[in-house]
Amino acid sequence: MVKTLVLVRHGAPEASSPTGSDLDRKLTSSGTRALRVAYPRTFGLLGDEVRPLVWSSPAIRALETADVVAAATGAEDIEVHQSLYAQDISAFLAELETADALCVIAVGHAPFVDHLATRLLGVCPQFGKGTAAAIDLPTGPSGRGVLRWYVAGPEVASWEELALVERGVAGAAGVLTDCTEEFLSSPDDPEKLLQFRIAIRRVRSLLQFLAPWQSKKQNRRCEHVLKELQVASAHLRALDILSETVAGLVESGELGENSLLPMACAKERSLECGSFVTHMRKLHAAKDLKRLARDLGQLSWKTRVAEKGLTAEDFRERFDTLFNEVDEDLFGLDLRDGDAVYVARRDTKEMHYVAERLGDVLGAERAQMSEALDEIQRELGALSDARSNKQLADECAKSPRFRGVRADLGVVARDQAEVVSAITSGLERRESDARPAKKKAEKAPKPGKAGKAEKAAKDDKGDEAEEE
Repeated sequence: MVKTLVLVRHGAPEASSPTGSDLDRKLTSSGTRALRVAYPRTFGLLGDEVRPLVWSSPAIRALETADVVAAATGAEDIEVHQSLYAQDISAFLAELETADALCVIAVGHAPFVDHLATRLLGVCPQFGKGTAAAIDLPTGPSGRGVLRWYVAGPEVASWEELALVERGVAGAAGVLTDCTEEFLSSPDDPEKLLQFRIAIRRVRSLLQFLAPWQSKKQNRRCEHVLKELQVASAHLRALDILSETVAGLVESGELGENSLLPMACAKERSLECGSFVTHMRKLHAAKDLKRLARDLGQLSWKTRVAEKGLTAEDFRERFDTLFNEVDEDLFGLDLRDGDAVYVARRDTKEMHYVAERLGDVLGAERAQMSEALDEIQRELGALSDARSNKQLADECAKSPRFRGVRADLGVVARDQAEVVSAITSGLERRESDARPAKKKAEKAPKPGKAGKAEKAAKDDKGDEAEEE
Protein backbone atom coordinates (compact mmCIF):
# COMPACT_ATOMS: atom_id res chain seq x y z
CA MET A 1 0.00 0.00 0.00
CA VAL A 2 1.18 3.52 -0.80
CA LYS A 3 2.38 5.24 2.37
CA THR A 4 3.88 8.36 0.76
CA LEU A 5 2.61 10.35 -2.21
CA VAL A 6 4.83 13.06 -3.72
CA LEU A 7 2.87 15.46 -5.87
CA VAL A 8 4.91 17.36 -8.45
CA ARG A 9 3.83 20.07 -10.83
CA HIS A 10 5.77 20.01 -14.12
CA GLY A 11 8.54 22.56 -14.71
CA ALA A 12 8.42 25.77 -16.75
CA PRO A 13 7.07 24.96 -20.25
CA GLU A 14 7.16 26.70 -23.61
CA ALA A 15 4.13 28.86 -24.37
CA SER A 16 3.02 26.74 -27.32
CA SER A 17 4.16 23.75 -29.34
CA PRO A 18 5.01 23.64 -33.08
CA THR A 19 1.99 21.37 -33.59
CA GLY A 20 -0.33 23.61 -31.63
CA SER A 21 -1.23 20.70 -29.32
CA ASP A 22 -1.12 21.26 -25.57
CA LEU A 23 0.16 17.71 -25.12
CA ASP A 24 3.25 18.53 -27.20
CA ARG A 25 4.42 21.53 -25.21
CA LYS A 26 7.95 20.95 -23.91
CA LEU A 27 9.92 22.33 -21.00
CA THR A 28 12.06 25.32 -21.83
CA SER A 29 15.79 24.67 -21.72
CA SER A 30 16.06 26.97 -18.69
CA GLY A 31 13.17 25.12 -17.03
CA THR A 32 14.87 21.76 -17.57
CA ARG A 33 18.20 23.03 -16.29
CA ALA A 34 16.61 24.48 -13.16
CA LEU A 35 14.99 21.11 -12.36
CA ARG A 36 18.21 19.18 -12.94
CA VAL A 37 20.01 21.38 -10.46
CA ALA A 38 17.25 21.46 -7.84
CA TYR A 39 15.73 17.97 -7.86
CA PRO A 40 18.64 15.89 -6.56
CA ARG A 41 18.47 17.96 -3.37
CA THR A 42 14.65 18.01 -3.29
CA PHE A 43 14.16 14.26 -3.70
CA GLY A 44 17.08 13.51 -1.45
CA LEU A 45 14.59 14.38 1.32
CA LEU A 46 12.92 11.00 0.71
CA GLY A 47 16.03 9.20 1.92
CA ASP A 48 18.31 6.68 0.27
CA GLU A 49 16.18 3.63 1.12
CA VAL A 50 13.04 4.70 -0.74
CA ARG A 51 12.43 3.11 -4.15
CA PRO A 52 9.53 5.11 -5.56
CA LEU A 53 7.34 4.56 -8.59
CA VAL A 54 7.28 7.57 -10.90
CA TRP A 55 3.95 8.36 -12.56
CA SER A 56 3.42 11.04 -15.15
CA SER A 57 0.78 12.74 -17.20
CA PRO A 58 1.17 11.95 -20.94
CA ALA A 59 1.94 15.61 -21.69
CA ILE A 60 5.51 16.08 -22.93
CA ARG A 61 6.30 18.75 -20.32
CA ALA A 62 5.24 16.37 -17.55
CA LEU A 63 7.17 13.44 -19.03
CA GLU A 64 10.31 15.59 -19.29
CA THR A 65 9.87 16.61 -15.65
CA ALA A 66 9.39 12.96 -14.71
CA ASP A 67 12.64 12.10 -16.51
CA VAL A 68 14.48 14.51 -14.21
CA VAL A 69 12.68 13.05 -11.18
CA ALA A 70 13.65 9.52 -12.24
CA ALA A 71 17.28 10.54 -12.66
CA ALA A 72 17.27 12.14 -9.21
CA THR A 73 15.66 9.15 -7.47
CA GLY A 74 17.17 6.28 -9.44
CA ALA A 75 13.76 5.11 -10.69
CA GLU A 76 14.05 2.91 -13.76
CA ASP A 77 10.63 3.41 -15.34
CA ILE A 78 7.98 6.07 -15.76
CA GLU A 79 4.33 5.02 -15.83
CA VAL A 80 1.94 7.17 -17.86
CA HIS A 81 -1.43 7.82 -16.20
CA GLN A 82 -4.14 9.56 -18.19
CA SER A 83 -5.89 10.56 -14.97
CA LEU A 84 -3.10 13.04 -14.28
CA TYR A 85 -3.73 14.90 -17.56
CA ALA A 86 -7.51 14.53 -17.34
CA GLN A 87 -7.27 15.91 -13.79
CA ASP A 88 -9.58 13.16 -12.56
CA ILE A 89 -8.97 12.92 -8.80
CA SER A 90 -11.28 9.95 -8.25
CA ALA A 91 -9.64 7.88 -11.01
CA PHE A 92 -6.18 8.79 -9.76
CA LEU A 93 -6.93 7.79 -6.14
CA ALA A 94 -8.39 4.49 -7.35
CA GLU A 95 -5.13 3.79 -9.23
CA LEU A 96 -3.16 4.77 -6.15
CA GLU A 97 -5.12 2.25 -4.03
CA THR A 98 -3.93 -0.62 -6.23
CA ALA A 99 -0.31 0.51 -6.57
CA ASP A 100 2.26 -1.99 -5.34
CA ALA A 101 4.74 0.45 -3.81
CA LEU A 102 5.32 2.34 -0.59
CA CYS A 103 6.03 5.62 -2.40
CA VAL A 104 4.61 7.11 -5.61
CA ILE A 105 5.82 10.32 -7.20
CA ALA A 106 3.12 11.74 -9.49
CA VAL A 107 3.95 14.49 -11.98
CA GLY A 108 0.88 16.41 -13.08
CA HIS A 109 -0.63 19.81 -13.72
CA ALA A 110 -2.36 22.68 -11.97
CA PRO A 111 -4.99 22.89 -10.63
CA PHE A 112 -5.09 19.09 -10.18
CA VAL A 113 -2.09 18.95 -7.82
CA ASP A 114 -3.46 21.87 -5.75
CA HIS A 115 -6.94 20.32 -5.46
CA LEU A 116 -5.62 16.84 -4.57
CA ALA A 117 -3.21 18.21 -1.95
CA THR A 118 -6.02 20.25 -0.41
CA ARG A 119 -8.29 17.18 -0.34
CA LEU A 120 -5.63 15.10 1.43
CA LEU A 121 -4.32 17.79 3.78
CA GLY A 122 -7.18 20.21 4.22
CA VAL A 123 -4.94 23.09 3.17
CA CYS A 124 -1.72 23.31 1.18
CA PRO A 125 0.60 26.00 -0.22
CA GLN A 126 0.15 26.77 -3.91
CA PHE A 127 2.00 24.62 -6.45
CA GLY A 128 4.20 26.76 -8.67
CA LYS A 129 5.95 25.20 -11.65
CA GLY A 130 8.35 22.50 -10.45
CA THR A 131 6.96 22.46 -6.89
CA ALA A 132 7.02 19.13 -5.02
CA ALA A 133 5.16 18.16 -1.85
CA ALA A 134 5.52 14.83 0.01
CA ILE A 135 2.37 13.67 1.79
CA ASP A 136 2.40 10.75 4.22
CA LEU A 137 -0.72 8.57 4.01
CA PRO A 138 -0.85 6.58 7.28
CA THR A 139 -4.28 5.08 6.46
CA GLY A 140 -3.85 4.95 2.70
CA PRO A 141 -5.05 7.18 -0.16
CA SER A 142 -8.63 7.27 1.10
CA GLY A 143 -7.73 8.83 4.45
CA ARG A 144 -6.34 12.15 5.64
CA GLY A 145 -2.67 12.77 4.91
CA VAL A 146 0.13 14.58 6.72
CA LEU A 147 2.47 17.00 4.98
CA ARG A 148 5.99 15.60 5.26
CA TRP A 149 7.78 18.32 3.32
CA TYR A 150 7.11 20.99 0.71
CA VAL A 151 9.70 22.46 -1.71
CA ALA A 152 8.77 25.37 -3.98
CA GLY A 153 9.69 25.11 -7.64
CA PRO A 154 13.16 26.34 -8.60
CA GLU A 155 13.72 29.84 -9.95
CA VAL A 156 14.37 29.73 -13.71
CA ALA A 157 15.33 33.37 -14.31
CA SER A 158 19.03 32.73 -13.68
CA TRP A 159 18.98 30.13 -16.46
CA GLU A 160 17.09 32.07 -19.10
CA GLU A 161 20.02 34.25 -20.16
CA LEU A 162 22.24 31.18 -20.15
CA ALA A 163 19.84 29.52 -22.59
CA LEU A 164 19.93 32.60 -24.87
CA VAL A 165 23.73 32.54 -24.88
CA GLU A 166 23.77 28.83 -25.64
CA ARG A 167 21.48 29.37 -28.61
CA GLY A 168 23.70 32.21 -29.84
CA VAL A 169 26.83 30.05 -29.68
CA ALA A 170 25.09 27.05 -31.25
CA GLY A 171 23.82 29.27 -34.06
CA ALA A 172 27.31 30.65 -34.75
CA ALA A 173 28.75 27.12 -34.77
CA GLY A 174 26.06 26.02 -37.20
CA VAL A 175 26.89 28.89 -39.55
CA LEU A 176 30.55 27.85 -39.40
CA THR A 177 29.65 24.31 -40.48
CA ASP A 178 27.68 25.69 -43.45
CA CYS A 179 30.47 28.09 -44.44
CA THR A 180 33.00 25.25 -44.29
CA GLU A 181 30.97 23.14 -46.69
CA GLU A 182 30.46 26.08 -49.04
CA PHE A 183 34.17 26.91 -49.08
CA LEU A 184 35.23 23.32 -49.73
CA SER A 185 32.71 23.11 -52.58
CA SER A 186 34.09 26.33 -54.17
CA PRO A 187 37.62 26.91 -52.81
CA ASP A 188 38.50 29.18 -55.75
CA ASP A 189 35.88 31.71 -54.66
CA PRO A 190 37.52 34.39 -52.45
CA GLU A 191 34.13 35.31 -50.98
CA LYS A 192 33.62 31.75 -49.71
CA LEU A 193 37.00 31.89 -47.99
CA LEU A 194 36.15 35.25 -46.44
CA GLN A 195 32.84 33.99 -45.03
CA PHE A 196 34.60 30.88 -43.72
CA ARG A 197 37.15 32.99 -41.86
CA ILE A 198 34.46 35.36 -40.54
CA ALA A 199 32.56 32.36 -39.18
CA ILE A 200 35.71 31.07 -37.45
CA ARG A 201 36.45 34.45 -35.90
CA ARG A 202 32.85 34.85 -34.73
CA VAL A 203 32.89 31.54 -32.83
CA ARG A 204 36.36 32.24 -31.41
CA SER A 205 35.17 35.65 -30.20
CA LEU A 206 32.22 34.11 -28.39
CA LEU A 207 34.42 31.45 -26.77
CA GLN A 208 36.91 34.05 -25.58
CA PHE A 209 34.08 36.14 -24.14
CA LEU A 210 32.63 33.12 -22.31
CA ALA A 211 36.00 31.75 -21.13
CA PRO A 212 35.52 32.78 -17.44
CA TRP A 213 32.39 30.60 -17.22
CA GLN A 214 32.85 27.82 -19.76
CA SER A 215 34.70 24.65 -18.80
CA LYS A 216 38.39 25.01 -19.67
CA LYS A 217 38.51 21.62 -21.35
CA GLN A 218 35.74 22.38 -23.84
CA ASN A 219 36.92 25.94 -24.43
CA ARG A 220 40.51 24.92 -25.15
CA ARG A 221 39.47 21.97 -27.30
CA CYS A 222 37.34 24.14 -29.56
CA GLU A 223 39.80 27.03 -29.58
CA HIS A 224 42.60 24.73 -30.75
CA VAL A 225 40.64 23.55 -33.79
CA LEU A 226 39.52 27.05 -34.75
CA LYS A 227 42.85 28.78 -34.28
CA GLU A 228 44.70 26.20 -36.37
CA LEU A 229 42.37 26.73 -39.32
CA GLN A 230 42.44 30.50 -39.00
CA VAL A 231 46.23 30.59 -38.98
CA ALA A 232 46.47 28.08 -41.85
CA SER A 233 44.13 30.15 -44.05
CA ALA A 234 45.71 33.55 -43.29
CA HIS A 235 48.17 33.58 -46.22
CA LEU A 236 45.45 32.59 -48.69
CA ARG A 237 43.31 35.48 -47.45
CA ALA A 238 46.27 37.86 -47.72
CA LEU A 239 46.73 36.83 -51.36
CA ASP A 240 43.06 37.56 -52.03
CA ILE A 241 43.41 41.04 -50.55
CA LEU A 242 46.54 41.66 -52.61
CA SER A 243 44.79 40.42 -55.76
CA GLU A 244 41.88 42.82 -55.17
CA THR A 245 44.33 45.69 -54.74
CA VAL A 246 46.21 44.75 -57.91
CA ALA A 247 42.96 44.61 -59.86
CA GLY A 248 42.10 48.08 -58.58
CA LEU A 249 45.47 49.45 -59.66
CA VAL A 250 44.99 48.00 -63.14
CA GLU A 251 41.56 49.57 -63.36
CA SER A 252 42.87 52.95 -62.20
CA GLY A 253 45.75 52.87 -64.68
CA GLU A 254 48.50 52.68 -62.05
CA LEU A 255 49.39 49.32 -63.59
CA GLY A 256 49.23 48.78 -67.33
CA GLU A 257 46.34 46.91 -68.90
CA ASN A 258 48.80 44.28 -70.12
CA SER A 259 50.34 43.74 -66.69
CA LEU A 260 51.01 40.09 -65.93
CA LEU A 261 50.79 40.65 -62.20
CA PRO A 262 47.07 39.69 -61.92
CA MET A 263 47.85 36.37 -63.60
CA ALA A 264 50.86 35.80 -61.36
CA CYS A 265 48.73 36.50 -58.28
CA ALA A 266 46.05 34.11 -59.54
CA LYS A 267 48.61 31.33 -60.01
CA GLU A 268 50.06 31.93 -56.55
CA ARG A 269 46.56 31.92 -55.10
CA SER A 270 45.79 28.62 -56.82
CA LEU A 271 48.92 27.01 -55.37
CA GLU A 272 48.19 28.29 -51.87
CA CYS A 273 44.53 27.29 -52.11
CA GLY A 274 45.43 23.75 -53.15
CA SER A 275 47.86 23.51 -50.26
CA PHE A 276 45.30 24.78 -47.74
CA VAL A 277 42.48 22.50 -48.97
CA THR A 278 44.86 19.53 -48.81
CA HIS A 279 45.76 20.58 -45.27
CA MET A 280 42.08 20.74 -44.31
CA ARG A 281 41.35 17.31 -45.74
CA LYS A 282 44.40 15.81 -44.10
CA LEU A 283 43.17 17.13 -40.75
CA HIS A 284 39.59 16.03 -41.52
CA ALA A 285 38.69 19.63 -40.74
CA ALA A 286 35.11 19.43 -42.03
CA LYS A 287 34.35 16.51 -39.71
CA ASP A 288 36.14 18.22 -36.83
CA LEU A 289 34.06 21.35 -37.28
CA LYS A 290 30.84 19.33 -37.37
CA ARG A 291 31.88 17.68 -34.10
CA LEU A 292 32.72 21.10 -32.74
CA ALA A 293 29.24 22.36 -33.67
CA ARG A 294 27.67 19.40 -31.87
CA ASP A 295 29.97 20.00 -28.91
CA LEU A 296 28.98 23.65 -28.68
CA GLY A 297 25.33 22.70 -29.03
CA GLN A 298 25.65 21.66 -25.37
CA LEU A 299 27.94 24.18 -23.73
CA SER A 300 29.82 22.79 -20.76
CA TRP A 301 29.85 25.28 -17.90
CA LYS A 302 32.04 25.46 -14.83
CA THR A 303 30.54 23.89 -11.71
CA ARG A 304 29.54 27.15 -10.05
CA VAL A 305 27.72 28.26 -13.21
CA ALA A 306 26.01 24.89 -13.60
CA GLU A 307 24.76 25.15 -10.02
CA LYS A 308 23.67 28.79 -9.94
CA GLY A 309 23.38 30.00 -13.52
CA LEU A 310 24.25 33.48 -14.79
CA THR A 311 22.24 36.68 -15.00
CA ALA A 312 22.10 39.23 -17.79
CA GLU A 313 24.03 41.55 -15.50
CA ASP A 314 26.92 39.07 -15.34
CA PHE A 315 27.25 39.15 -19.13
CA ARG A 316 26.81 42.92 -19.30
CA GLU A 317 29.47 43.57 -16.68
CA ARG A 318 31.99 41.48 -18.60
CA PHE A 319 31.09 43.19 -21.86
CA ASP A 320 31.50 46.63 -20.29
CA THR A 321 34.85 45.71 -18.79
CA LEU A 322 36.20 44.44 -22.11
CA PHE A 323 34.67 47.33 -24.02
CA ASN A 324 36.30 49.89 -21.75
CA GLU A 325 39.67 48.17 -22.17
CA VAL A 326 39.32 48.28 -25.96
CA ASP A 327 38.14 51.88 -25.83
CA GLU A 328 41.15 52.96 -23.78
CA ASP A 329 43.53 51.08 -26.05
CA LEU A 330 42.06 52.79 -29.11
CA PHE A 331 42.64 56.27 -27.68
CA GLY A 332 46.24 55.42 -26.85
CA LEU A 333 46.88 53.53 -30.09
CA ASP A 334 50.14 54.15 -31.95
CA LEU A 335 48.89 53.95 -35.54
CA ARG A 336 52.44 53.61 -36.84
CA ASP A 337 52.93 50.38 -34.90
CA GLY A 338 51.64 47.64 -37.20
CA ASP A 339 51.44 45.00 -34.47
CA ALA A 340 49.54 47.33 -32.13
CA VAL A 341 47.06 48.18 -34.89
CA TYR A 342 46.54 44.49 -35.64
CA VAL A 343 45.80 43.71 -31.97
CA ALA A 344 43.47 46.70 -31.64
CA ARG A 345 41.56 45.65 -34.74
CA ARG A 346 41.31 42.06 -33.52
CA ASP A 347 39.99 43.11 -30.10
CA THR A 348 37.50 45.55 -31.60
CA LYS A 349 36.32 42.91 -34.04
CA GLU A 350 35.78 40.44 -31.20
CA MET A 351 33.64 42.94 -29.32
CA HIS A 352 31.66 43.59 -32.51
CA TYR A 353 30.87 39.90 -32.93
CA VAL A 354 29.89 39.49 -29.27
CA ALA A 355 27.57 42.51 -29.39
CA GLU A 356 26.12 41.25 -32.66
CA ARG A 357 25.49 37.65 -31.59
CA LEU A 358 24.54 38.15 -27.91
CA GLY A 359 22.48 41.32 -28.26
CA ASP A 360 19.39 39.68 -26.73
CA VAL A 361 21.27 39.17 -23.47
CA LEU A 362 23.42 42.30 -23.49
CA GLY A 363 20.48 44.61 -24.15
CA ALA A 364 19.65 47.10 -26.90
CA GLU A 365 22.22 49.74 -25.87
CA ARG A 366 25.16 47.35 -26.08
CA ALA A 367 23.81 45.56 -29.13
CA GLN A 368 23.76 48.88 -30.98
CA MET A 369 27.48 49.27 -30.31
CA SER A 370 28.07 46.48 -32.81
CA GLU A 371 27.75 48.83 -35.78
CA ALA A 372 30.16 51.41 -34.34
CA LEU A 373 32.66 48.70 -33.39
CA ASP A 374 32.42 47.29 -36.91
CA GLU A 375 33.19 50.70 -38.36
CA ILE A 376 36.31 51.03 -36.20
CA GLN A 377 37.61 47.58 -37.12
CA ARG A 378 37.05 48.36 -40.81
CA GLU A 379 39.10 51.55 -40.57
CA LEU A 380 41.89 49.73 -38.77
CA GLY A 381 41.48 46.90 -41.27
CA ALA A 382 42.12 49.23 -44.18
CA LEU A 383 45.38 50.24 -42.50
CA SER A 384 46.37 46.65 -41.69
CA ASP A 385 45.52 45.46 -45.20
CA ALA A 386 47.62 48.16 -46.81
CA ARG A 387 50.58 47.22 -44.61
CA SER A 388 50.03 43.55 -45.40
CA ASN A 389 49.87 44.29 -49.12
CA LYS A 390 53.16 46.18 -49.03
CA GLN A 391 54.89 43.43 -47.06
CA LEU A 392 53.49 40.70 -49.31
CA ALA A 393 54.46 42.59 -52.47
CA ASP A 394 58.03 42.92 -51.14
CA GLU A 395 58.11 39.20 -50.30
CA CYS A 396 56.71 38.14 -53.68
CA ALA A 397 59.33 40.25 -55.45
CA LYS A 398 61.95 37.89 -54.01
CA SER A 399 60.19 34.78 -55.32
CA PRO A 400 61.22 33.17 -58.65
CA ARG A 401 57.53 32.73 -59.46
CA PHE A 402 57.19 36.53 -59.70
CA ARG A 403 60.42 37.13 -61.63
CA GLY A 404 58.73 38.80 -64.62
CA VAL A 405 56.51 41.16 -62.61
CA ARG A 406 58.88 42.56 -60.01
CA ALA A 407 58.57 46.08 -61.38
CA ASP A 408 54.79 45.94 -61.02
CA LEU A 409 55.16 44.60 -57.49
CA GLY A 410 57.30 47.66 -56.77
CA VAL A 411 54.43 49.85 -57.96
CA VAL A 412 52.06 48.01 -55.64
CA ALA A 413 54.44 48.35 -52.69
CA ARG A 414 54.87 52.10 -53.23
CA ASP A 415 51.15 52.64 -53.68
CA GLN A 416 50.30 50.76 -50.49
CA ALA A 417 52.98 52.65 -48.56
CA GLU A 418 51.23 55.86 -49.63
CA VAL A 419 47.88 54.42 -48.55
CA VAL A 420 49.35 53.58 -45.13
CA SER A 421 50.66 57.11 -44.78
CA ALA A 422 47.36 58.69 -45.83
CA ILE A 423 45.19 56.55 -43.55
CA THR A 424 47.56 57.01 -40.62
CA SER A 425 47.59 60.79 -41.03
CA GLY A 426 43.81 60.95 -41.32
CA LEU A 427 43.20 58.82 -38.26
CA GLU A 428 45.78 60.74 -36.25
CA ARG A 429 44.04 64.02 -37.08
CA ARG A 430 40.72 62.57 -35.96
CA GLU A 431 42.34 61.23 -32.82
CA SER A 432 43.86 64.62 -32.06
CA ASP A 433 40.49 66.33 -32.51
CA ALA A 434 38.83 63.79 -30.21
CA ARG A 435 41.31 64.09 -27.33
CA PRO A 436 39.86 67.30 -25.76
CA ALA A 437 36.39 65.76 -25.78
CA LYS A 438 37.80 62.59 -24.25
CA LYS A 439 39.49 64.48 -21.43
CA LYS A 440 36.31 66.45 -20.78
CA ALA A 441 34.29 63.25 -20.66
CA GLU A 442 36.73 61.69 -18.19
CA LYS A 443 36.18 64.58 -15.78
CA ALA A 444 32.41 64.37 -16.06
CA PRO A 445 30.17 61.62 -14.56
CA LYS A 446 29.87 58.61 -16.86
CA PRO A 447 26.23 57.60 -17.30
CA GLY A 448 27.08 54.96 -19.88
CA LYS A 449 29.90 53.19 -21.68
CA ALA A 450 30.89 55.67 -24.32
CA GLY A 451 34.13 56.62 -26.01
CA LYS A 452 35.57 56.23 -29.45
CA ALA A 453 33.19 53.47 -30.47
CA GLU A 454 30.17 55.74 -30.08
CA LYS A 455 31.93 58.66 -31.71
CA ALA A 456 32.86 56.55 -34.72
CA ALA A 457 29.20 56.01 -35.57
CA LYS A 458 28.85 59.78 -36.06
CA ASP A 459 32.09 60.40 -37.94
CA ASP A 460 32.47 60.22 -41.69
CA LYS A 461 33.33 56.72 -42.88
CA GLY A 462 36.94 56.08 -43.82
CA ASP A 463 38.24 53.63 -46.36
CA GLU A 464 36.55 50.27 -45.81
CA ALA A 465 38.47 47.02 -45.53
CA GLU A 466 37.17 43.51 -45.87
CA GLU A 467 35.68 42.24 -42.62
CA GLU A 468 36.91 39.02 -41.06
